[in-house]
Amino acid sequence: MTSRLSAIRRMLPDFESALHSFTTGPSKFRIVHTVNPTRVLPKTLYILDSSFNPPSIAHLALATSALRQSARSDGTPHRLLLLFSTHNADKAPSPASFEQRIALMTVFAEDLDKELQSKREEEERADAESVTIDIGLTKEPYYTDKSSAIASTSPNPYPSAPTHVHLVGYDTLIRFCNPKYYPDHTPPLAALSPFFAAGHKLRVTQRPSVPSDAASAQFGSAGEQARYVQRLRDGGAEKDGFERAWAERIEVVVQPDEGLGVSSTRVRGKAAERDWEGVGELCTVGVAAWMREEGLYGGR
Repeated sequence: MTSRLSAIRRMLPDFESALHSFTTGPSKFRIVHTVNPTRVLPKTLYILDSSFNPPSIAHLALATSALRQSARSDGTPHRLLLLFSTHNADKAPSPASFEQRIALMTVFAEDLDKELQSKREEEERADAESVTIDIGLTKEPYYTDKSSAIASTSPNPYPSAPTHVHLVGYDTLIRFCNPKYYPDHTPPLAALSPFFAAGHKLRVTQRPSVPSDAASAQFGSAGEQARYVQRLRDGGAEKDGFERAWAERIEVVVQPDEGLGVSSTRVRGKAAERDWEGVGELCTVGVAAWMREEGLYGGR
C-alpha cells in the first residue's frame, strides 16, 4: 500500500499540470490517466460521473454492479470512465482541491480494479480480461453536454463510438429530467434529444430512504422511485418535451447493500472527526489510506 500511494503522490505535479492545461485550454474533455490501458476498442463505455469528494463504497457499488451485471444490450468489450467535471452545475469546488480529487480517483480506480480481480478469482474466471478504467475531466456541467464533449473530442479517445451508459443514482435522474436545467430549450426537456438519439443510456440505481442517509428522505421509497420512471414511460413528462420512447433507455436497478446509506458527506464527517475506522467502513482501503496520509477534510 505504501509504495502504491507513494507512486500516486509522485503523480500529483502531473495532475496539477494537466488540470491547469485543461482548464485554460479549449478542450471540453480530456483523459488524464488510465488503469489497465489497452488498444481494444469498447462498444460500451460506462461513465461514473461524480465530484468524487471523496469516492466511497457507494461509488464502488455503482461501478462493480454495472461491470459484473451488465444489461444484455450493453455490447462488449466494456470500458469504464471515471469522470470529474471542473464546472459542476450545483456544487462549489470544495473542500478538496481538484488535483486531490484526481488523485483520489486514481487510488479509487486501482482499488476498483483489485476488487474486480478478486471477484474474478472467486468465480474462477482468472482468464477474463481486466477492465480498462479511464480518469477524465470535462468542463460541461450537464450529462447531455458531457456525452457530446466526449464524442466530439479530437483526437477521439474512443474512435469506436461506443454507447455511453451513465451510472447514476435516482437523485441524479431527477435532476436529469428537471426542466429548470434547460431554460434555453422549448420545451425544456427537448434538450435531451441528442443524448437519446445517439443511443446513450442511463443506468439508475435506486436510492430508497434509509435512516443512515438523511438526504435520501426526499426521494421516497423504492416503489415511489419505480413509479416515477413508469410515469416517464407513460408520457407523464411529454408536456415538458420528454418522449416516451426515451424511457426505454433508462434501466433501473436495486441498490447493492454495500452502498446503501453511504454518502461522501458522511465520509467527510468521519474524516473531520479523525474516525479512521469509520472512514475505512465507508471507503475503499486505498482511498481511506490516502485521505489519512494527506490529511484531507480536516483529518490531520
